Amino acid sequence: MNAFPGYALGAASMQGPGQARHLFQNPNLSQERAPIIEALFAYRDIVRLHMPGHRGGKGADPLFASLLGQEALLSDVTGVPAMDELHEPHGCIREAQELAAGLFGAEQTYFVVNGTSGAIHTMVLSALNDGDYIVIPRNIHKSILSAIILAGAHPLFVQPVYDEYLGFALGVEKRTLIRFLNTNPDAQNAKAVLLVNPTYYGTTQNLTSICRAIHKRGKLLLVDEAHGPHFHFHRSLPEPALRSGADAVAQGAHKMIGALTQASMLHIQGPRIDRARAKAWFQCLTSTSASYLLLASLDAARRQMALHGPELIGRAIELADTLREEVNHISGLYCFGHEITGQPGVDALDPTKVTITVKELGITGYQAEIFLRDKMGIQVEMSDLNNVLVIMSFGNTAEDIRALLQGLRALKRAAEIGQIPKKLKAVQETVPNLPPIPEMALTPRKAVQGKCTRVPLNESLGRVSAEVVTCYPPGIPILYPGEVISKETLDYLDMMKKLAFGISGPEDKTLTTLRVVENV
Repeated sequence: MNAFPGYALGAASMQGPGQARHLFQNPNLSQERAPIIEALFAYRDIVRLHMPGHRGGKGADPLFASLLGQEALLSDVTGVPAMDELHEPHGCIREAQELAAGLFGAEQTYFVVNGTSGAIHTMVLSALNDGDYIVIPRNIHKSILSAIILAGAHPLFVQPVYDEYLGFALGVEKRTLIRFLNTNPDAQNAKAVLLVNPTYYGTTQNLTSICRAIHKRGKLLLVDEAHGPHFHFHRSLPEPALRSGADAVAQGAHKMIGALTQASMLHIQGPRIDRARAKAWFQCLTSTSASYLLLASLDAARRQMALHGPELIGRAIELADTLREEVNHISGLYCFGHEITGQPGVDALDPTKVTITVKELGITGYQAEIFLRDKMGIQVEMSDLNNVLVIMSFGNTAEDIRALLQGLRALKRAAEIGQIPKKLKAVQETVPNLPPIPEMALTPRKAVQGKCTRVPLNESLGRVSAEVVTCYPPGIPILYPGEVISKETLDYLDMMKKLAFGISGPEDKTLTTLRVVENV
């Protein structure tokens, strides 16, 4: 059964630059199947004399059992032969992964139970050797830095486009990336380029043309597509990274489709990733006691998308479009849509990510988040200086939209009457421009593994940072481990420690001191 012509159950009809070869897929499997869930149902009546200790819930603490329910505890099993084994799958897990590969257009798919961070770690370590160079945006997720530390690689940073009005980073402009690859000597020798697509705010780039340029230079394209697993299932959404030709793609199935938290996938295609190496790193980084609740949720999320994806994702898009339109009718609020596309760093938009800009109310996004949660009982996805971000899922309803709109109108009134202090203008007038990307004297691995000491911030000039420092705003890291602390960086940090709404990364969040590498 082909549930949605053009977005077929197998990869063949979705093939583009990243044409799948079906090396690890079984054409006899139906996307209506759920092999892991079927195996769990079959295992229910087995007498359990093995881990876990609660024995299908019979020995669980009653309070915990009442929270989770007997049905969930029955499915909390371990990798006994009847249930397959994630490190060396040969039964239901292998079948479920083959079905996912077929649906998403990969040659091989791994089910990842330690979050998209685990998928990113496996992807990067599969691609890089100790000492290799990798080109990455400055605003990467911290899991990418962790992977680079584990690999012993040299990061080469490219600054993304920054939208001054909205106050957040977009993608890396293609011309900037190609110029960097052509002119930076280390970038010319880089093994791979890793891009974040989509951004947290839903903006995306045309990866097809970028991928061709990267492959032409003999490099891998790795993609952090944590927020884009749903792109495969609706024509209104941006082009998926696999279809654009990426060599490896990490996806968070719990973020945008129906899997449980931590349930993610790693997709691989093409000849550039060594499969034996990828498998070895996956085994190194993955628990030998994988949660079957997480694995079953990946199996179910894949099946749900295969059978009902366009309908469900279409529902989410309709809700998001309704919300966006209604928000733009509330004076003082702004919700960008497809008009953002075409500017540098943005080729397309995921409409299910709804960014509500509150700056014209004179308040910060952080204040708006707190008000909506504490006064209206609404929790948004995240906030920054100018915005709050909400994600529309097929699990949301029209009632959710009405509640949020009611909350936003109450937010506007509270700001107008001074119930929420207007802090934004004072902050905006004093936030300095980003300093230049610092010189990197050591690889991040050497910096974090070396002997470190703590020094006062005003005595750190010329020292080598041993930690990440990210200020909010703008949410772009100012220092990475291994980078030299310049006067421009020091002046920026000295200013931001008085202004920032949040400091992430350093042990001393007040920025009174910094950890630096000794004897460098």
